[in-house]
Amino acid sequence: MQHFFLKLLVPALLIQSLYAAEKYDSKTFRVITKECGMCHGTPFYFAKQKDEDGWMEYFEEDQTLVKVHQKDPKALKSVQGKRFRYYREDILKFFIDNSKYSGVVHGCDANFCGTHH
Repeated sequence: MQHFFLKLLVPALLIQSLYAAEKYDSKTFRVITKECGMCHGTPFYFAKQKDEDGWMEYFEEDQTLVKVHQKDPKALKSVQGKRFRYYREDILKFFIDNSKYSGVVHGCDANFCGTHH
């Protein structure tokens, strides 16, 4: 009987560890790093600058982000680019999931450490 439970427990723990390994959307993380990181730093640090309502306000209308980034040609090009527009909803979700009062605190995951200001 004990052997039977071990056979069930090992696969369950394996599945749980695989699920826990990806704590955030790494594709969106890379997009934010490439499109926004040059000015804003790492995505986790950047996401903590606003709360959920703040991020919703910025992403509510297309022109809001354009107005905010008007003075920097590189940033404006990034915000108006195809990649940013394609991942726009995912970027907003990432920012909300990791926002100021979300309760999520990501540290170094051995891939993306530190902030760049």
